[in-house]
Amino acid sequence: MNVGRGFFVHLGLLVLAGASAAYVWTREEQPKALVQAEATIWSGNAKDVQKVVFEGKTKKVVLEAKEDKAGAYYVGSLEREATPPPPHGADPKAAPPPSPGGRTKTEFVAVGTAQKLVESLAPLKALRALGRIPEDRMEEFGLKDPEGTLLVTIGGTERKLVLGGTTPGGGDRYVRDPASGEGYVIDGEAVRDLDTAETRLVERELHEWKEAEVTAATVSAGGKTRQLVRGGPEGKRFWADPAAADQRDETAGNWMTKVDRLKPTDYVLTGPEGKQDIVRIEYTAGSRPLGWIELARVPAADPNAKPDYLVRTERTRFFAKVPATTAEQVEQDLGSIVK
Repeated sequence: MNVGRGFFVHLGLLVLAGASAAYVWTREEQPKALVQAEATIWSGNAKDVQKVVFEGKTKKVVLEAKEDKAGAYYVGSLEREATPPPPHGADPKAAPPPSPGGRTKTEFVAVGTAQKLVESLAPLKALRALGRIPEDRMEEFGLKDPEGTLLVTIGGTERKLVLGGTTPGGGDRYVRDPASGEGYVIDGEAVRDLDTAETRLVERELHEWKEAEVTAATVSAGGKTRQLVRGGPEGKRFWADPAAADQRDETAGNWMTKVDRLKPTDYVLTGPEGKQDIVRIEYTAGSRPLGWIELARVPAADPNAKPDYLVRTERTRFFAKVPATTAEQVEQDLGSIVK
């Protein structure tokens, strides 16, 4: 019996030793937290945010707040290192040569995602407050060689964070307030939005409202106008002529579907020079105006090249290029809509 008791004692000690080793192993996979508590890094309100600047190692993103009768929107710019084309005959799978230091700049309009981003920055809440991080522990949090900086201007006051690494096994981000020396963990979504601004922030949607809200549209082109209405039961709505609102107009419906496919790509915030208007459509919900879209054409400098097509809506505010193939179909079929 004594042998059995000794066996179980040793077994218990073995299990305890194993658990202790596992704890030490997993503990060393991530930086030792200094403090574990939620905190407010800075206060503020999204409507008072005037500017957001993200500067990483290879790019800089700037968002400037604007407002009109349709609401808040943001004019953005993205500067990044230019990637030179590979040498003639080079292996396309090989790593590109180092950039010679040139930078490209792209301007854009941001609305939906940008508004959510700004709301997450004012006020800015920390998932955890880490306290003051000693110099000899900066590397643990990715702050010895920071990933970049985040500058937010709220009501004329600039707030700054130094961006460290991501937390182990997650997408949250270590940051440090250089003014106070305090370290924090924040939700990494805002930094991801800014770091991939070209895909996350550039506004691609033509309107905020949904197609189901529309009850009528006015199509204007070349001095002529035509009214279209929405007929059919909810969930199976179709476009029709007001004189036969219960009969589907296949031609009008197909054309309006093509208009809806005109998704913005590159924004044109100045000009555009030589613009030739093609069509304007105004949408309503009963007697309430919903929004509008304009399609235009800009001849290419090379007479042998195809023109650029641009759209502008109440949501985009500025003209933006759209795929020429769809825009050409809209223009070519316009004669069957407005006669």
